[in-house]
Amino acid sequence: MNKKLITLVLLLASAAGLASAQNRYGIKSGILTQKSEMGETTIYFDNYGALEAEKMKMDFMGNEMEMTILHKDGKTYMINATEKQVQEMPDGGMGGNSISFLNLTDAVKSANKIKEAGKETILGKECTKYTMEASQMGMTMTQTVWVWQGIALKPLTDGGQFTFGNEAVKFEENATIPASTFDIPKF
Repeated sequence: MNKKLITLVLLLASAAGLASAQNRYGIKSGILTQKSEMGETTIYFDNYGALEAEKMKMDFMGNEMEMTILHKDGKTYMINATEKQVQEMPDGGMGGNSISFLNLTDAVKSANKIKEAGKETILGKECTKYTMEASQMGMTMTQTVWVWQGIALKPLTDGGQFTFGNEAVKFEENATIPASTFDIPKF
């Protein structure tokens, strides 16, 4: 698969506002399904976000792919099921973001230019809408994130030349997540 495509997917996933620190969500577990113009993402989390698997099925410019961004044990694993590859990196790297919306501090708000932009309801949950700026890999992006209990139900990223977003279509609170969801495959 094209390395630029993989880099773009990782950049977009990291821009979604998902945190990589433990106890970043206000509920123990859940399954969040989001859709975008490129495909579907299902996020499984347990132990208040200490374990998280973001599984993506996408069609990007005619390239179909299945990828998982797995956060566990202080590491991020980029799993490309299409090409049967696993890449390990420290958590908070390219596939993760160190912002925890559940416990925002003034220092984090200032460093990331985070501003509250009102309240909106998504899937019956009153969300706080945040705007922020992020720079990664030489690109500055404006992000808008609708957050409930620390969970980004709707992330939208404007990178200047592209706009990418997901919107929650289904959310199951306090779901029982099989431990195997967080296994690293052996290809």
